[in-house]
Amino acid sequence: MELKKINESIYYLENVRETDRPVLGYVVGENFSIMIDCGNSKSHFDAFIKGLDDHNLPRPKYALITHWHWDHTFGMHAFEGETIVSSATNEVLKRLKAWKWDEESVVKRLETKEEIEFAYNCMKKEYDTFDKISVSTGSIIFEDSLTLDLGGITCQILKVGGPHEADSCVVYVKEAEVLFAGDAHSGDYYHGEGKIDPIKMKEYVEFLKNLSFTTYITGHDAPMSKEQIIHVLSRFCEMK
Repeated sequence: MELKKINESIYYLENVRETDRPVLGYVVGENFSIMIDCGNSKSHFDAFIKGLDDHNLPRPKYALITHWHWDHTFGMHAFEGETIVSSATNEVLKRLKAWKWDEESVVKRLETKEEIEFAYNCMKKEYDTFDKISVSTGSIIFEDSLTLDLGGITCQILKVGGPHEADSCVVYVKEAEVLFAGDAHSGDYYHGEGKIDPIKMKEYVEFLKNLSFTTYITGHDAPMSKEQIIHVLSRFCEMK
């Protein structure tokens, strides 16, 4: 797990498959910096901060959250700045915050299909015990989009939905032509056993085609070009 550089303004921390740690993004401007997603634990968040410190990069003022899933949000409580989430994401986080986090309670949610086995297994690897999990809600809430001017570079968070989750957001860095996509193009694991809805995928691919970007940074894989990601995703548009 290493902090990788896209250019002088944009970095990302690599994902870790074993415990489902997603990519964490970073954009630095002349006035302040932001991070994209807060990771699946305080340990994951701390690894990101260490990467910034090692590169003498300023710590982020805001954290932009792409969607509610545990691996992108359970590190939010460790962030000292303000977290920016969509209203749809925040509603789910409120529900998760009210849940009990212990072995028995999580197993019960597995039985009721409120939780999925893959997440359960990864949580057990990431945490010594479930009672160490702490869920936070957002401090700044938006509906469909929000733009931040970091100084010389802007970040726009857009709620796009898509095949993964209804609350999925992407973060567009227009000046650098970089798109942080979170998991927006992935299958629906909480409601569809990982299956991809071809109609939702087609809408998402059309969104990508109409957006000017050259680098696509996803939550659980290496960055791709616009041409690569559209080629990969287009085959899912015709599936039945």
